[in-house]
Amino acid sequence: MKSNIPEIVVVERPEMKAIVLRTIANQRDVRQAWKAVEAAMKGHADRLHTDEGLVFIPEWQWATKVETLWVGVEAGSLDRIPEGFETITIPAKPYAKTTVRGDRSQMDQTYDSLWKWFKNGDFERDMTEGSYGYEMNRLTPVNPFHIPADVIDYFDFDIYAPIKS
Repeated sequence: MKSNIPEIVVVERPEMKAIVLRTIANQRDVRQAWKAVEAAMKGHADRLHTDEGLVFIPEWQWATKVETLWVGVEAGSLDRIPEGFETITIPAKPYAKTTVRGDRSQMDQTYDSLWKWFKNGDFERDMTEGSYGYEMNRLTPVNPFHIPADVIDYFDFDIYAPIKS
């Protein structure tokens, strides 16, 4: 019998530059922001990983309630920013990485497991001002941002939660 408890590993991630749109932290607004990101970044010379869409979480907002998210794509350069977009640069650092694959209850269970991993483990989640975690959503074979929030029933993305140095 396969366990539904997700594996959590510590990974070192290199610096990441991203071109993003700020949005309200709800699934409907995230999808609207993604449509704008998709349109602006289609064929953009600096876009990396065309099969990934990123959702950045401001870790410091976990202390109260996460209200703002940034939706975007990784970029090789921040020289050509579409009008109305912002940039995020995340320094190289360690992350707790886990994967969500399954329905909404599996997603909730994965997030819960990640919080317990930090609470009971040897690492502290970096929730300082300016620290970002992110979800790296696979856009193939199905782009999850194209499925309405009230309809989507399968998730496939990696969570990267920053670890305090």
